[in-house]
Amino acid sequence: MASSSFAPVILCLVYLTAAVSATSGHESYLLMVSSDGPITSGAEATMNASLLIANGSTSLIADPGLYHFHWIYSPLLLTHRSQKESSSAITVRCESPGSYPISVRVTVRHCPTCEPIARNTTELRVTRGIVGHLAASQADGRHGREGFFVATNSAVTLSFLIHDPSNFFKSATFTYTWTFDDRTTVMTSDPLVLHNYSSPGVSRVSLHVTARLHDGEQQSHSGEKTGNFTATLTLQDIISSIAISGPRETAAGQNVNMSLHIFGSPPLTVCWLIKSDCVSLDGEDCHPLVINDTAVTVRHQFTSAGRYCLSVKAENEVSRLLRHQSINVGSTGLHPVWFVLPCCAFIAIAVGFIFYTLFRAGSHSPHHKSLVEVADFDFSPVSEKYEALPEYKEIPAGNLCCSYCSAAGTSEEGAQSRESQPFLHPLATPLRSYTL
Repeated sequence: MASSSFAPVILCLVYLTAAVSATSGHESYLLMVSSDGPITSGAEATMNASLLIANGSTSLIADPGLYHFHWIYSPLLLTHRSQKESSSAITVRCESPGSYPISVRVTVRHCPTCEPIARNTTELRVTRGIVGHLAASQADGRHGREGFFVATNSAVTLSFLIHDPSNFFKSATFTYTWTFDDRTTVMTSDPLVLHNYSSPGVSRVSLHVTARLHDGEQQSHSGEKTGNFTATLTLQDIISSIAISGPRETAAGQNVNMSLHIFGSPPLTVCWLIKSDCVSLDGEDCHPLVINDTAVTVRHQFTSAGRYCLSVKAENEVSRLLRHQSINVGSTGLHPVWFVLPCCAFIAIAVGFIFYTLFRAGSHSPHHKSLVEVADFDFSPVSEKYEALPEYKEIPAGNLCCSYCSAAGTSEEGAQSRESQPFLHPLATPLRSYTL
């Protein structure tokens, strides 16, 4: 009797040992849980769980024969359950709106009381109304695009996509009421409508959906369900043209400014490139620019002469356009030194003319002669000086002044008399006159 009671425990230890041995070598379990909710009340939702063995950077599917999945989904109603390979799935239904947690844990098979090797939790949201979302698209092949960026002056298809994984509304009758920014209202029986927007900007559209359920085997499914949905659309003008303003002919070594004017709604992504050939700019390393305007100026310097092509690609969320323009680049006609040499020659000529004028003026000016009396000192011996002096005659002091006064009778005699009169001591030599 005791041996029979220990049999489940031994079996559990065997499977637990197998699980531990499977996780050796830095292996761990990873449990992934997903749901197809949210759902409307009364509909069904499916929950999926998958067990993986993580070994370093790889994930392996666990052996389904070793493990068992335990679901906790109360107060939801279980309608279906399945398990295959290393995954498990359940289908539940709820009649009341709300958010319901659903958890799952994995244990070793045949040992449900053993410690779980992995566990995870998710949440199922149940709403009272219809579940779905709005979408906008355009059928124009040139700038068709799915999403909420749409082009002006082109029909926009607004559609409602219902989320009904269990086909709960397969027998319902729907009515769709569309309301636009201009207060216009359109009612349709199909989940789509066409609308044309003429000006760029931001627009808002509202939709009211009514679903009338038909009576069936389950009376809880009868009645009516509604839902309100909104979407914000960004409307843009398609890029119709690109105007390039700039010289078509220039010279090498010069900076060239080119203005790009793009006829389309910003924001714009502009890509430009100058090469010898015109290119499509797909995969090319061009110069990208993101602008919130419709005009931009680019600058480029040509290093060599030749024929070039400017390729410009502009695009916004609804369109794109490519434009090319050819540019002829010639060689420079004169080297810069030829502009410097004339300036240097002119300066040299001007300086020479100034010096020539000054020289001419100096050579024709009258000479002003001035007499400078220089004292000639003789430092020879005194004896020699006395020998050279003329004979000395004594003149009485009273007659000295009269002799000078009488000597200045006539002008000639006065001049000769002034030249013969000594300015220095009688021992000094006579004064000499120099003409300057």
